[in-house]
Order: sequence, then C-alpha cells, then structure tokens
Amino acid sequence: MRLPKRGEQPRILIVRLSALGDIVFASSLLESLRQRWPQAHISWLVQQNFAGILKPELSPGGRLDDCIVVPGNIYRSLGALYRLRRQLAAQRFDWVLDIQGLFKSRLLAALAPGAYRIGFDSKEPGAGLLHLRLPKGGDARDISSEYRYFATALTDLPSGPPRLSTPTESVAAVQAQMRASGVQPGFIALCPFTTRPQKHWFEEHWGALGHLLQQSGHPPCAIFGGPADREAADRIQALLPAGSINLCGQTRLADLPAWLAQAGLVIGVDTGLTHIGIAVGRPVVALFGSTRPYTQGADTPLAVLYEDLPCAPCKRKPSCAGAWTCMRQLSPARVAASARQLLAVPA
Repeated sequence: MRLPKRGEQPRILIVRLSALGDIVFASSLLESLRQRWPQAHISWLVQQNFAGILKPELSPGGRLDDCIVVPGNIYRSLGALYRLRRQLAAQRFDWVLDIQGLFKSRLLAALAPGAYRIGFDSKEPGAGLLHLRLPKGGDARDISSEYRYFATALTDLPSGPPRLSTPTESVAAVQAQMRASGVQPGFIALCPFTTRPQKHWFEEHWGALGHLLQQSGHPPCAIFGGPADREAADRIQALLPAGSINLCGQTRLADLPAWLAQAGLVIGVDTGLTHIGIAVGRPVVALFGSTRPYTQGADTPLAVLYEDLPCAPCKRKPSCAGAWTCMRQLSPARVAASARQLLAVPA
C-alpha cells in the first residue's frame, strides 16, 4: 500500500491506548512495520497505566522507538488536549495508525496535524477523522489476528505473533526479587484475574489444580496480578499447596515479561498476563469462556481450553445469570492433563 510521506522513511504513530492484553497483541504489527521501513521512527500513544509494557527496550530488535503517554485528564481538559497536540505536532508524524477503533482513539489520532490517519472500521463515532479505514480481518483462530491483518495490509509482509524482550536490567531485578521471595526458576505462573467476572475461573478450581500439579511433580505456583487482586489471590493461595506464593501487586508492569520468562509454565484466563507468557515464549495453558479463543498462530507451546457452548462467546453480555457454565466445565483435572501433555510430563 502506497501512503503519503514527507521523507524516504516515515514517522509513524501507533494509537492503542489500552488494555494490557490488547496492547500485547497489537505489538505484533511492529515486526512488519520495522521490516518494511527499517529506518522509520515508530512511536506509540498509550494511557499512563499501560506505558510500562511499551518501554522500547521490551520491543525486540528496536522495533519501537518511543512511547508517548496520554495524560489522565486528557478528556476533561482542553489544556491537556492542546499540550498533547503540540507534542504530536513537534514530532511531524507522517502516518497515525489507530488500531483501537474507538471515538476516543480517533479523537487523539486527529491531534497529530498533517498526518495521514488509518484505522479500523467500526460503528464508533468519528469515522470522518480517518483518511482510510480497514476491516478487522485475518483468521480469528490466530493470536492477534486483526493486528497482523492490519500490518500486512499496510506493508504487504506477513506479521508474526506478539513478542516481548527481557532486558538485562529487568532480569537482574526479577532474579533479585526471586531470591528474596524464595522463588525458584521454573515455577508455575498462575494468572487468574481480569476485569470481567465472566472470564474468571473459580477460586476452588485453582486450588485443586495446584494440588494436581504438585502430585505430578511440578514445582510450586506463583500467583500474578495487580494490587486490586491481592485479596482474591490470598484466598487462592490458601487453597494451594504449601510453598506457593502470592506476587499480586508486587511486580512492576515493565518487569512482568522478565518474571514470566522465568516460569516453566504459564496457566491463565483470557488476560494480558497470559498473553505476555506467549510473547516471551513460555509454554501456556489458556482458559477461555466468554471470549472467542485463539487456537493457533503462536510460536510457543500452547494449549487453549474452551467450551463451544451455544451461548459462547457471550463477550460482555452473559446470559447464564452468573453460573459461568463455560468456565465451570473446564475442570481442574482437564487443565492439569493439558499442562502435563504440554510439558510431556507422565500422569
């Protein structure tokens, strides 16, 4: 695709403001962009609470040059909008890629003066703020399929799955924290938490799974999540075998790739932490229920468990009155069997 640009190599701004999992998925397009325009300057516009995962040193091969943080008051302050516009104007971007497709992302994309704006087609307002709209294409079975499709449409090059690096500084910090916490490399990383209850597995299931894994000779478990997940993680930890540890709220976002790279196995629901496990090349067991699963396209050992019920995927409109049948049918024994098979551990 031929796009207008001022110089030989373009200056590109990616707009994907949130959330963690989507940002990890969307990072897959960086590979194609960098391969197609090796000297391009590539920036990313993101909300402050997710900026840690977009540090340039986490992007392998220098795919990302810098991260521009959106002020928290951006939608409430004309002054904040003006200051961000002035910051983007100074960068003289040739192209802005809105890969979120919301009105708020289209609005912020339009703050870059003189840039050619390309984004996902959607029913959101503000379609007129884009010069070119692309469908959310790709093979839905592939991890980060729509972002890989978007990248290929722009570059005429294939795009692989998301990848994150583990900088030496992060690895050293994580290893020091592991020693202080008594965590050994090869632990089982549990990622139980998301922002939607219909994507959660049951606390008692996590406990039963931990005991099944222990019986199979797996190392202890470490629970990951944010500060708000600490109380629920404490309850899960109480159900797990002795030696398990709760790390919720104790890990920096920028260090999570280095943390999960130390795991022997990642088991999680449809959440950003699970996707980070894939992006750092660890074996992953992913538990899906209300959202459509990816079942292929990763370059790491991956087992995806999903019940294809008539009501699935319900996304944000569950119809089971809180029964979460799709997740309940994913039994601890089934998950443990997938883990053993993934790691070739005998029953």
